[in-house]
Amino acid sequence: MRNIRPVLLSLFFIFLLSCQQEQGNYTTVNQDGRFIFGIWNAPTKKIASDVIPVVLDRIRINSTNYTLNKKSENNPNKENQESNKNSRFILNDQPLKYITTAAPETLLPKDGDTKDWVHSGIPSTYNSETLYNDRFVSPEIYHNYGFQRQAEVEYLSAKHRSIPLILVEIFDMGSPENAFGIYSVFSYSHQDFEWIGCKALISPKYVRFWKGKYFIQIEGYEIATPIKNGMIDLAKVIVNSIKDVPQEIPLFKLLPLPLIKGSEEYFSNNWTLHYIDKALPKIIPELTSGSIGISAKYYDKENKKSLNPYTIFLFNYPNESDAKSAYMDYRNNLQTEKVRAIESNNSSITISE
Repeated sequence: MRNIRPVLLSLFFIFLLSCQQEQGNYTTVNQDGRFIFGIWNAPTKKIASDVIPVVLDRIRINSTNYTLNKKSENNPNKENQESNKNSRFILNDQPLKYITTAAPETLLPKDGDTKDWVHSGIPSTYNSETLYNDRFVSPEIYHNYGFQRQAEVEYLSAKHRSIPLILVEIFDMGSPENAFGIYSVFSYSHQDFEWIGCKALISPKYVRFWKGKYFIQIEGYEIATPIKNGMIDLAKVIVNSIKDVPQEIPLFKLLPLPLIKGSEEYFSNNWTLHYIDKALPKIIPELTSGSIGISAKYYDKENKKSLNPYTIFLFNYPNESDAKSAYMDYRNNLQTEKVRAIESNNSSITISE
């Protein structure tokens, strides 16, 4: 019995050591066609490695020309194969269409549109040069999402002291993608949502949503149920004024499920990505002109006690050449920094940061 205990103790420490070595902060990245994709802040090497085949499979399933290419692979006609070679893995990611093109000031709820709330003054409008010049709010994040024009007005109610208690802001972001992008800046994991014609972010002081090419932010100056109800009533008026149907960004179909609801992010440059995610690794791929990126956060399913999420990301470049160039630069930067490459091959790299 005395001889068995040291053996069991040794086996336990070997097991514990292997688990400790498995735990870490892993990054895995791969490139295929116009896409660079991977994972940041993965707690285990297994999670980091498992992401690549899952995302690659979703790219192929959701690519408009994938089925056509599979047929071509079985077709001995080399001409057909060559004609489809360059179209492989091209997602149907045409810009989202929108119907409503009205100026933001015309979409502000008017007196009488709600039961209790009326304008407390004349609506104001702002362009890219004047946005937030009159307050201590930086407009830079809006500019990075293609901001075009903003209109705002305060509302009051005779039932509530007849002083301004609600501010409604409507931003024309130029496209539905940009509208969702700025919306995603204010979204966070496990936030409350309410369907008021589209999915609105609800907090004690704010109601935020996007529809068509517009982003809407409604602020309550005080936290009270009647004010919150007034904010929602005003939101419903705006929703009905924008004739576009609620939409989704197709690129998110390429990310695995289930993700943490509210963690989805959309961006078109590195500055914006760093702004919205402070937990990013020091080195990330470079988004070039015309590129867009998405990300979402996930929990470790095998470790129920873990509250630190990891991030799965996907960058979509204008063409395969740009993606390859950005990927090779990213790999080189990872391997020249003080990080240890765990695995590296022609298609992907996993590192421990």
